Amino acid sequence: MSAATMLRGVRPLAGIRSMHDLRRSAGLLTATHVLIFFQVFSQDSSITATTFPTRKLFPTFTADALAHQLSVSRVTDNREWIGAVGASIPVVQLQKGDVQLQAGVGATVFNRLIKTPGHVTVSTVDYKIDLPIDVGVGETKLRIGYGHISSHWADDGIEQLGKSSISSVKDYLSLAASRGVPLVRGFVYTVATYLYHNEPQVDKKWQFQIGAEFANVALTDFLQSYCALDIKLKQEVGWGTTQSYQAGIRLFSHAPHALRVCYTLRTGYEERGQLYDQTATAHLITLAVDF
Repeated sequence: MSAATMLRGVRPLAGIRSMHDLRRSAGLLTATHVLIFFQVFSQDSSITATTFPTRKLFPTFTADALAHQLSVSRVTDNREWIGAVGASIPVVQLQKGDVQLQAGVGATVFNRLIKTPGHVTVSTVDYKIDLPIDVGVGETKLRIGYGHISSHWADDGIEQLGKSSISSVKDYLSLAASRGVPLVRGFVYTVATYLYHNEPQVDKKWQFQIGAEFANVALTDFLQSYCALDIKLKQEVGWGTTQSYQAGIRLFSHAPHALRVCYTLRTGYEERGQLYDQTATAHLITLAVDF
């Protein structure tokens, strides 16, 4: 299919009549641009293409509470557990010389569980989906992406916590940059996110994020230590912050999928959409699988 044929299927923005149409058109335009890119550059014999590469180009923000992951965390301050079921997977990679490009998909369900004798209650369920496009040159990585988060009460969460449900939905575009820093044996990153659809704070659309992972030190042939931090600055709560500080170890760190055990101190505004305007401090012990 030629680029001209693909473009004929795209509805003009002038025809958008609802937010649903906007999201559909934005997704279609993004997909069209990616297809055009791959069609044009795949004709260059100096470019190598790989499907489902084993290594991700853009690093995982290990301290970020909403990073795509497969993990279970124990909140040591109370009887709660946090379960995350998901992953971020690169689908296609193009490489020409030192320049790499990856397109992928990430999806995770985050659950907050309350354990009582003989019973487990799921209090909150948050869904997150990301469609990133990453570019890397040496130690520098860039990302542009579309994402969606929706948040809900579950089981007896409303009754147990005495809360009322709100409509918590975020559709966003993000621009991120990461750079490896050999001196600290890690990397630093920054992210700017525009929430073009943000409920309930419809007019507060910006979020900024900075973070780092460092002290990646090999302890044995299969064991590695690390430290990480992540700080988010959110307009929807008057530029309040969510802060995470983490330290842990990775087992089988040289394999495509490592096992990670870590401690996290998380403080500031809640990442759960139903409690977005409330603050809390929690100490977590986490067992995670890095994809």
